[in-house]
Order: sequence, then C-alpha cells, then structure tokens
Amino acid sequence: MKSFLKTARLALAAAFSAALLAAAVPVFGQANDVVIGGGIQIDVRQGVCPIKIESDDSALGGFVQRALKMHGAIDMRSGGNVLTVRVGSRGGNLFAEGKAFPREILVEGDSDEAKLRLCDEILAAVGKLWGWDLKPLFSKTKIAFAAGTGAKSEIYTSNLMFRGTRRVTSHGSRSIMPHWDPAGTRLLYTTYFKSGAADVYSVDLASGVATRFAAYRNTNTGGAFSPDGKTVALALSARGPMNIYLAPADGGSAKILVRDGDTSTSPSFSPDGKTIVFTSGAAGAPRLYTVPAAGGKKSRIAIPGFSYATEPAWNPVFPSKIAFCYNRRGKMAVAVYDLKTGRAFDVGALTGARRYSHPVWCADGRHLVVTEEVGKSSALALVDAGNPDRAKFTRISPDSLPGACDPDALILE
Repeated sequence: MKSFLKTARLALAAAFSAALLAAAVPVFGQANDVVIGGGIQIDVRQGVCPIKIESDDSALGGFVQRALKMHGAIDMRSGGNVLTVRVGSRGGNLFAEGKAFPREILVEGDSDEAKLRLCDEILAAVGKLWGWDLKPLFSKTKIAFAAGTGAKSEIYTSNLMFRGTRRVTSHGSRSIMPHWDPAGTRLLYTTYFKSGAADVYSVDLASGVATRFAAYRNTNTGGAFSPDGKTVALALSARGPMNIYLAPADGGSAKILVRDGDTSTSPSFSPDGKTIVFTSGAAGAPRLYTVPAAGGKKSRIAIPGFSYATEPAWNPVFPSKIAFCYNRRGKMAVAVYDLKTGRAFDVGALTGARRYSHPVWCADGRHLVVTEEVGKSSALALVDAGNPDRAKFTRISPDSLPGACDPDALILE
C-alpha cells in the first residue's frame, strides 16, 4: 500500500502542475485526501470521483450521465462535493467543460459515435486530475452476443450503450457464442441451424452471408481468433471427448492441439498469440490450463482458493490478467487471476439469485461484459474489475432483447 500511495502522489503532482494555470492550486488534505479547484475533495485510494453532469440538451446530458454512471471510477451525484462537468453541442460538434479541467474538451461531430468519444474524453480528463490512467472504453468497444427466447436465439452486435444494435443472423434456430475476428469483418458462432447439431458458422458482416465453418461429427463449438486473425481455436468432439483444435481462419482442416482424457473447452488466446488458456476437467473439477499455440505440453494454472475455474478470458491490454468463472456457494461468479502475483480476486456483486458467467474484456482492460442470469432469464452486464474493493455491476442490455447472453468484445482501433 505504501508503494501504491507513493506512486499515486507522484502521478498526482505531475498532473496538477500541468493544470495550475486553468485551475486552483491543488492542496493535499489529510492523509490521502486531495482537494482541487472548486473545493472538490476525494480520497485517492478509493479510485472513485464524484461527478455531476449539466447540459441544456437533455438527450445529450442523459446519454453522457448514463454512460459515465456505468464506469467503475465514477460516482454520479446530483450535488454536494462533486466535479461538475457541462456538456453541449456547438456548430455540429460536441464539447465538455469543467472548472478543474485545464481546457475545454472538443469532439468532432454529434453522432452516437461522437457521444461515445466525448464520454471517453471526459474519463481521460478526470483521470488526469487524480493521476489515474482511465483508458478509452465506450468508443473503443463493440460487442457481439446472442439473444432470444425458448429454443431460438440469434446473433447481434452493438456498442455498450446499445445504440445501433444490429441482428446479423436469421436462422430461426439456436445460435450462440459469437466470436469476433480482429478486423471486425465477420463473426464465428455456434448454431443448430440446418443439421440440428452444434456446428460452427461464419457470417460476413458486410454481406450478411453465413457459411458453415466447422461441422465435424458430434459437437462443434468455440471459434476464438488469434490476435493476428490467422488462426481459430475450436472445441470439438470429433474423436470422442471435447478437445482443443486449431484451424486456419480462411478455412481448412482443424488439427488437434490438446488431447485430454476429459472435456477441454473455452479456448482464449494470449495477447501475443503464443499461448492458449482453456478449461479442462482432466483433474476432476474444471480448472484452467495453458498450452503453447505452436503445440506442446499443457500446464495447469494453480489458483489459490479456487478449486473450480472455467470460461477463461485473457486480458488483451494487461497480459498478466485472466478473468474466469467459478462456483461460489452453488452459483457461478466471476474472478480475475494475476499471473504475475499468483493471486486472484472475486469481482463481487453475487447477490440473491443472480449468477454471472462468460466474461469478456472491454477495450480498456478494466471492465468486463458478462452474462447475468436470474432464474431462467439472462441479460448482459458491465463489470468494473479494476477496483476489487468497489466492484460495480451494471445491467446494459435492454428488455427488448430478452435472453441476452454469451458476449464477445471487439477492440476498435
């Protein structure tokens, strides 16, 4: 903790010195309290800034407020000890201003995409005030997911605010578990379309044409792309138990990578594409393993305190972190494991009958999109995994998309 506070104070000092001409001189209060222009005071250890959004444009103000309220570093308030940020439009462009900001924020255009960029610019400005590195989230993350009721579901794409949501399949069957290619031009997904069995299909997002990608005997799932987009990791049961296979992304035969005596599923590539993490039941309960993508022996990831781990997702921004699901008191929950420290933490929010599964990382490497289940219904939720002491879960999928589940995230350039 001492080293963290020292680093935080140094970062704060550097950030404040750059803003002295536009804001009041920052004053350090007691211990870790920090006061900036306007008398706004927070405890930097909490990693949360109280904010109030003002605007003459109720639609724009509501959009920005709803987005920032979802972020784990923001505490949206109506008054009191808050950082007031005013947003608006001028000449077809968007702006944001705050007394503590060193300059006005300007964003070209006034589309939904511009609004998402404005939200990320506000987050970046807030981060600079307190010495936090708040990376772009809303403008750089696009999601794919399944939604539907009963035995039928289709594949959709959207941004985190669910504006411009698009249905990309119309099979009238059960289609689940979409996976983006890194270029954002197509999706692989599992469907029971035509054959009635689980096959992997590919859909071109420009034309909407869907073609069969993997239809081996028994069950075909997976479809995780390597970071360079050249290879696809699949979970197939063509030769008995479900095992991990690799196939060329442009088509061709799948070759077995992991041959277990038990089921192996949920492959996820490391950010450099050299390693794959997956779930295997070879040791009894499901646990996480890694294997070189070029082939070799698998290695178990020993996670202290977690004897059950499944559905791993490798962080594309912070390579030492892997999100996964585990069984907590008979319910599925989400945790994050750090390969460097050898420690894992529960991201929290397991309340009532809720269950959380299928985590995927957003573009900032801090937030996750997960499936939230209550009873027989499901929805998508945004999870802040950057602050273990103050995890925030926000439901993001609307009621008009019942049964939303199985998210995957695309990081936009």
